Amino acid sequence: MNADDRWLVNGAPLAAISPGDRGLAYGDGLFETMAWRDGALRFAERHLQRLARGCRRLGLPLPAAELLLGEAASLAGQHGCGTLKLILSRGPGRRGYAPAGAAQPTRAMAFYPGRPAAPAPALRLGLCRTPASINPVLAGLKTLNRLDNVLAAAEIGDRGLDEGIMCTPDGMVVGATAANVFAFREGVLLTPELSRAGIAGTMRGLVLDCAAALGISCRETRISTEELLQMDELFLTNALTGLRRVASLEGHLPPDGELTCRVAQALRERGVAEADPC
Repeated sequence: MNADDRWLVNGAPLAAISPGDRGLAYGDGLFETMAWRDGALRFAERHLQRLARGCRRLGLPLPAAELLLGEAASLAGQHGCGTLKLILSRGPGRRGYAPAGAAQPTRAMAFYPGRPAAPAPALRLGLCRTPASINPVLAGLKTLNRLDNVLAAAEIGDRGLDEGIMCTPDGMVVGATAANVFAFREGVLLTPELSRAGIAGTMRGLVLDCAAALGISCRETRISTEELLQMDELFLTNALTGLRRVASLEGHLPPDGELTCRVAQALRERGVAEADPC
């Protein structure tokens, strides 16, 4: 933890988390990583809606929006820009997988001042050897179970690449290690469907809204790695870094993307200053 980083645990500065917390023991919980921009939580409603979906799925009490937004403002203070991370676990529990009794959630929130390091304007991607786990019950949610992504990100780092594409064991694209994947083919915007695996990113949802407003046809669909290598344009999205074009994928060089630039401009007009301006 850096000197400027700030944490609240159940509303208290630097309070301890029980070693018996189910989030620590089993990954029994959810998290949100959110951009603090111009003194406010960007796209707060989208993050809170996803958190609510996750709480319903896991059977966790949903913290009040006013509580979460108040803690975010308290942590961010006078900082105009930073990153907020919320961790919500089921809380302390007895040994064993089965939850016992009513949940007593642990709520931890951190604030990291300043903008995250900007990625390369156009990213060099590879295909990850580590597969994404298939679990339709958890698909789309941002749970604390992210070990697939940890291993995949490590292998991509070892190869000196900017990001990696994760796929299911049967070769269907899920997303990048820390981003959603979009591609254009013959003027249609495609993104992997998330019924079996992956995270429904907040920026992903905003991109689909922007494309629809621009009159661009969109489809959430299954995409194989072979098909991804043949796409006309590729880009990645993330709540903190906006939209980034793909310069190469396993040596394949997609052409400069006119349609990608239109989507990026639409994001910038909606307040995503990080979206690659092309």
